[in-house]
Amino acid sequence: MVTINVRPNRPEIKPSTRPSHKVRETQLYFYGPVMPDPLRQYSRPLAFPRNGWRRRIELFSPKLGRRLSLGSYEAYRTWLMVEANPAIETFTERPARVAGPGSAMIDFWVRLQEAPAGEFWLIDDRDAEEGDDRAREEGCGSDSLLHGLPVRFIHQSELQAWRVPIANWSRIVPYLVSYRRFRAPVLEQAIVVYLNKPRALDAIVERFSEYDQASVEASLFALLASGRVVSPDVALAPLSGATSFQRA
Repeated sequence: MVTINVRPNRPEIKPSTRPSHKVRETQLYFYGPVMPDPLRQYSRPLAFPRNGWRRRIELFSPKLGRRLSLGSYEAYRTWLMVEANPAIETFTERPARVAGPGSAMIDFWVRLQEAPAGEFWLIDDRDAEEGDDRAREEGCGSDSLLHGLPVRFIHQSELQAWRVPIANWSRIVPYLVSYRRFRAPVLEQAIVVYLNKPRALDAIVERFSEYDQASVEASLFALLASGRVVSPDVALAPLSGATSFQRA
């Protein structure tokens, strides 16, 4: 007599290759306090004060690609110098207050290439209220640090010394705003190649006469704002056809 054992077909159960819950656990170790990222912390401006008497200047920033509101002509002049500086990667107007709620607002937070954490800029506005000045002085202290970041004071003497470049950049920035969506990379590269030595603005426009003059100037000014082209003349004399440019 032959006995046959019949077993049902059961799927073969293989050992799981998925790591166990304990293996998949990740332990995080923190050495010291976690420092906030200034770019996130100060990327949005505080609300503009709603005072009926306060001046409000509406602008568009080519560097930020958005609109912004400033409360004084001193802040407007300082903003032009921020746009003119290729070493400044980004910035924020009214990033924080000097101290607690109700204290004066910091004018700008700027992030520089050599200082990724950035620094605060405070404008010495002589027209500011006495209470604001006192709040700034008490909040800054003698070490010129605010919220752990260095502070740069923009004095009226500096704004006066920047009078010529401020006037020039007030003419340049509208080109950057109007042509920001119509940039011509081929034209810009051709201008960089052509500026192997100092050349006047009129000579540059004449060299690329196949383009309209506004497009050539806009491309040149975009290169100047990005730091690929330099022009010491812009800081020394009013912008004209004789203003000299050279690639960096």
